[in-house]
Amino acid sequence: MGVERVPDKYVLRRWNKNVKRVHTKIRINYDNSSTSIEARRHDNMYNLFNEVADLAEDSQEKYDKVMARLLELKGELIESSIVCGSNVISSTPNNSFSIGDGVLPSKESTNILDPVTLRRKGRPPSKRKVGVVEKIGKKKKETKKKTLSNEKAKV
Repeated sequence: MGVERVPDKYVLRRWNKNVKRVHTKIRINYDNSSTSIEARRHDNMYNLFNEVADLAEDSQEKYDKVMARLLELKGELIESSIVCGSNVISSTPNNSFSIGDGVLPSKESTNILDPVTLRRKGRPPSKRKVGVVEKIGKKKKETKKKTLSNEKAKV
């Protein structure tokens, strides 16, 4: 009494290897970058490409057609960015001069400072407890230095 085939109604969808899962395409937004026009454009292109990829993944012919068009479109975009890129003029003039490897900053540039240090987690730093022997040793060294400096000053 061997089982030849299990009916489809008993096989759960998540057990199949060829299931198209939509949850892997969900965009997670931790910052509000989706408010910019570039982010919205990217999302629109991404969503459209996902639809095209889902339609084309079934056969090799569709895949080849999509890949050929994408490569052609990529070439056109690269050519147009080269043409447009050579005509781009900076809106703010750069007054810094470069001499060899070094760069001399302009008069308008500001000095960039280190970031403000903040208090860290954990136990706050405190003064170390100094032993009696260490205190005596330090006092002796200080007195020797004072006597030597006084003797040199007298001579």
